[in-house]
Amino acid sequence: MNNLKGSFSIIFKDLRLQIYTFTIVLLVLAGVYVAIAIFNELENFKPVISGPIIGILGFMPLFLFGDPFKASIELGATRKQYILSAWISYIIFVFIMLAIHELIIFIIDLMTKFTDVNLDLARIGDLVPNINGFDYAWIDFLTVMFLAGICFLVAAIIYRVGIIPTLIGLFAVGVVIFVWIVVGDVNPLVNWVFDHAYQTFHILGLAGLISALLIYPLMIRVTLKD
Repeated sequence: MNNLKGSFSIIFKDLRLQIYTFTIVLLVLAGVYVAIAIFNELENFKPVISGPIIGILGFMPLFLFGDPFKASIELGATRKQYILSAWISYIIFVFIMLAIHELIIFIIDLMTKFTDVNLDLARIGDLVPNINGFDYAWIDFLTVMFLAGICFLVAAIIYRVGIIPTLIGLFAVGVVIFVWIVVGDVNPLVNWVFDHAYQTFHILGLAGLISALLIYPLMIRVTLKD
């Protein structure tokens, strides 16, 4: 149990710094948007605030199998304990950052309602018709889950087989997808995605969850690298 807590502390120590950093980034970004809305009075001003934070949350797992992994194993943690710590700490990190994200959006919405500031933030949930406030947050979470899960898997593959073989594999997958788009008929799939946008986000979230779980068989017996 102590080794599990130790791994968690090592991982979350770095993530805690990211919480402070990205909270400041969000506040500055929100302040810039509010200032533009106040002083320029632009019509149809709909900036994006969700994109940066979702991108950050999605791609952070790429860095979790470097120094934190090595330090945890050298201090006596097992690979199983590190993987479990990585999952737990990252879920906490995601919830904290999304809560801060939602709070900032809520404050901006209140400002818009009770002042003359005309600021409507664009969100990923805008792709889904007829959704409420909770659904916006849920869509953000599913999007982060998909990106983070894929990046967890890619990071584990890179650590296991190396960056060059991983890039070759990703390139091969990209070529297959490109050929399918050019030669095949993707219209039925595209139409289904647009007609079932809400379900599509849930499928993506599930794919991300499965991808994150797949790091266990990849990392459980991996050799520690220098």
